[in-house]
Amino acid sequence: MAIRIKRTATTPSDAIRVGSVRTFLDAIEKLDRSGETSFFYRGHPSFTYSLMPSIYRDARWIENEDVMFKELVLRCPNEFSSLASTFQTLVKMQHYGLPTRLLDLTANPLIALYFACDPADPPSESGEVVAFRVPTTEIKYYDSDTVSVVANIARRPFDFEVPPRNLSKAVFNKEPAIRYLLHEIKQEKPYFEPEIVREHLESVICVKPKMENPRIVRQDGAFLLFGVDGTKKIGASVPQEYIASSGPKRIIVIGSEKRRIRTQLEALGISKGSVYPEIDRVAEFIKGHYASSSAT
Repeated sequence: MAIRIKRTATTPSDAIRVGSVRTFLDAIEKLDRSGETSFFYRGHPSFTYSLMPSIYRDARWIENEDVMFKELVLRCPNEFSSLASTFQTLVKMQHYGLPTRLLDLTANPLIALYFACDPADPPSESGEVVAFRVPTTEIKYYDSDTVSVVANIARRPFDFEVPPRNLSKAVFNKEPAIRYLLHEIKQEKPYFEPEIVREHLESVICVKPKMENPRIVRQDGAFLLFGVDGTKKIGASVPQEYIASSGPKRIIVIGSEKRRIRTQLEALGISKGSVYPEIDRVAEFIKGHYASSSAT
């Protein structure tokens, strides 16, 4: 629903198929790195996965996005009281598993490869690593005004719609839907000029977060923050030019080789215990590492 980039149900014959860390790194090295761009990556255990944030994966979630946001804050106020912005709140909500309009990225391709080989999913299914080539000038930081504009869409109700394109900037910013959005933004940025650019609401932004979360630090994390496509019912589209691994350059991870790749990644220090630094995840990794094959 949220994205226009097609993911076929059959393994594309012209894709780059990788079965080891070495062949994966060879594929990454061949990507076009011309221009002032930065690379980010995302690993999917299934190559049919669509590039959409979790909030758009269930109709009831997007219908109740603002309610879920408020419910988690009011039930766990101490977890969010020190956060200065809606974007930082969304990052923490994402960390704890609440559906949001964020899509996790990493600057480390090997971390993305680890997620493409997730043992929780059927290992026989081929995975994929998607490489993103984002113009450096278009990357935003956690305190960006544009980030505040898009992030606060999460706090607006399901009937939120972007006013028509033919309105002047002054009239556009006096529309009720925009005035309510401005009210949300000013709660975190009282100095914010009462002018929202329509195009920002309908964009997908690459955002570098504060490195205050151990998991973000370990995963060298960043995010795609999704705006809307005219209405909150539909998510904005990832710009096609951001996808460095599209068409014949799609990087498909061979399903039957996932176990071998995970073993190679462990030898390089990339495992559940390093990617997820929380003590329960580390304990789970250690338990699994030393378990006998017959353990249940």
